[in-house]
Amino acid sequence: MRLPLLLLAIVVLCGSSVLFAEDVLRFRGDNSQGKYNEPGLLDRWPEEGLKPKWVNSELGEGWSSVIKVKDRLYLNCLDSQDTTKESVVCLDLNGRQLWQQTVGIVWKPSYSFPRATPTYATGTQDGDDRLLVLSGGGELYCLAAADGKYLWHEEVFKDYDAAINMWGVAECVEVKADKVFVTLAGKKALAVAYNIADGSVAWETKPVEERISYATPILYENILITLSARYVWGINVENGQVLWQGDFQEDSGGRIPRSGNNCNPHVLKGNQFFVSAGYGQGGVMYEILPDGKGLKKKWDSKVLDVHHHGTVEVDGRIYGSAHNSQYCCLDWNTGKTVYKEPWSNMGASNTIFADGKLYLYDEKRGMLGLAKPGDSFEVISSFPVEFGSAQHWPHPVISDGVLYVRRGNALAAFDIKKL
Repeated sequence: MRLPLLLLAIVVLCGSSVLFAEDVLRFRGDNSQGKYNEPGLLDRWPEEGLKPKWVNSELGEGWSSVIKVKDRLYLNCLDSQDTTKESVVCLDLNGRQLWQQTVGIVWKPSYSFPRATPTYATGTQDGDDRLLVLSGGGELYCLAAADGKYLWHEEVFKDYDAAINMWGVAECVEVKADKVFVTLAGKKALAVAYNIADGSVAWETKPVEERISYATPILYENILITLSARYVWGINVENGQVLWQGDFQEDSGGRIPRSGNNCNPHVLKGNQFFVSAGYGQGGVMYEILPDGKGLKKKWDSKVLDVHHHGTVEVDGRIYGSAHNSQYCCLDWNTGKTVYKEPWSNMGASNTIFADGKLYLYDEKRGMLGLAKPGDSFEVISSFPVEFGSAQHWPHPVISDGVLYVRRGNALAAFDIKKL
């Protein structure tokens, strides 16, 4: 009897490994770190560039990235029937639309496109997988992942009397176990957790005199690390207790510009995480104290002031694109600048990592690039994105050997597996 049980255990473990390698459940992958467990990818692209397997150019406009779970793709778009509203769209792996579901009114005061990427929740109490997404106007929707059926929705920012900054709500919500978390920085609560099963409130934190940022939270053990316009916060995900706060404005040595333009998920390694924001704010490395009971600043740097393009940690270094379009590398432990170099005449670039390589998506000319981590900035291959509309802002995604690139009304899939 022992041998069949052993074989069963191996099958289960292998199945779990495949799930981890292929599925992308939220913005920028596992814990929003921008790193994808994808071996066997091309080390160099053809001189003429990659040719897409398919392009769907009939999506509604939007800046949502894509997530991929099993044989489905999900992203947030302008509704095809009513462009005053947002909608989650589900595609198959050939880019064909399976369903579309409206999820709230689009943010009108500025850049009237959907912002937030849906988050996929597995292992819910009733066994049904779900999608959770915040609209630009601050409404939280929960949909059945199978067919987009409405399960519940909450007018979170209205209910908690929370102000929305000039660029709208852009947080891609974090989930853990049976809860989904939303940062409010409002008059009634800093953050709130809802039970995914039915939308009831699980907990709410104390209120704060602050404003929201546009950043997506991450998790460290049982701590939700989230960001408001000025402060970084640690919240116990079990009960909503605020464990600590760090003054990002003071620690970075700068002012908070405009409407608190903090847009990036933090980069985490062990009990340390890096916070970065544009407009000269720069970045700060923090260390979480034992038992999660406090926070300590380790260092700060003005070099890597990432606007909304994300950073990644690779082998003890931080890679990303500064607001002035210089591509940068910092030492994780000291903050020392390893390099700061331009990428030809490109603009600031989204940055993700897979299989020993950096993948870049330039916002100025729409150039896709493949670069090596190391002591200097070395772009191996590049080609322009010539499909789609509007800005080159959505973050690329890699899953099961496929590079997904979204631009405005289009999503393309590129096969980047080695033969």
